[in-house]
Amino acid sequence: MGRVRIAAARLVFAGFLPALLLASVIDRPAGAADRFPLELKDDRGVTVRFAAPPRRVVSLAPSLTEIVFLLGRDGSLVGVTRFCDVPAAAALPKIGGVSDPDVERIVALSPDLVLCTTDGNPRDKVRTLEEMGIPCFAVAPQDLNGVFTAIERLGILLGAADRGRAEAGALRRRARLARSGFDGAETPAVLFVVSTAPIIAAGEGTFMDELVRLAGGRNAAARFSGRYPRLSVEGLVAARPDVIFVAGMSGVERFPPEVTRWKEVPAFRDDAVITLDGDLVTRPGPRLVTALERVSAALADWRANRPKAPAAGAGGER
Repeated sequence: MGRVRIAAARLVFAGFLPALLLASVIDRPAGAADRFPLELKDDRGVTVRFAAPPRRVVSLAPSLTEIVFLLGRDGSLVGVTRFCDVPAAAALPKIGGVSDPDVERIVALSPDLVLCTTDGNPRDKVRTLEEMGIPCFAVAPQDLNGVFTAIERLGILLGAADRGRAEAGALRRRARLARSGFDGAETPAVLFVVSTAPIIAAGEGTFMDELVRLAGGRNAAARFSGRYPRLSVEGLVAARPDVIFVAGMSGVERFPPEVTRWKEVPAFRDDAVITLDGDLVTRPGPRLVTALERVSAALADWRANRPKAPAAGAGGER
């Protein structure tokens, strides 16, 4: 009779153990977060489950590819988009673009995980992949802190939790350093344009808006409605930006002469138009901190080289 009870207890424990392990995934301390089996919810609220770290990963966005490389898990990548230009990704199979990924190509690569975004990837295609049994994990960072969190969460998902925390921590420290020292400093009006003809600027709620604010500037496009407002020449003159950053991409590196002739715009008058790598400032990945550092350095140079305003009582106007 005692043997029967022992056998029954073993069966109960065997059934209880998987549930116990699954619960421990949720309740265990952060330092053990990359142990498997793993259950993790993405930014859509969809839960993915893995018994072991994914071994065949497809990335549907350049920013995600850069994060995978940052985590040292690039060996698991089996497919990327044609826009994923990290040098070591050049030889990887291409599955189409961010907005037009090819489902058949993705399936042919037999991935056990597809990394996607909620902003750029078509929901219907992601849904199709999931209906075919391929787990998809979506991220949707809306600011720098969201990027750091995405790095940490992808580290957990890919079995590199310690590396994810370390890399995110290093980026946070760089960001704090880049935004320090602006208390009491002059706040320049800054316009960040993604197109020069027509003039389209980054408005409130964009990554470029955050870069400007963290670097101690004021977004000159905040007065216009929309995330990416289109500006007339009159609107540009009225905004009077002290500094203009251009997100350098094919065809948008230079303003046409009929625009730059307006010397009522301080940035044109003082030759304060600066071109930055478009990928650097638009991709919500680890290089966004480098973009912040460059914007901060440019605004610091503007403050250092700007002609001093006349002293009170000396007469004259700026």
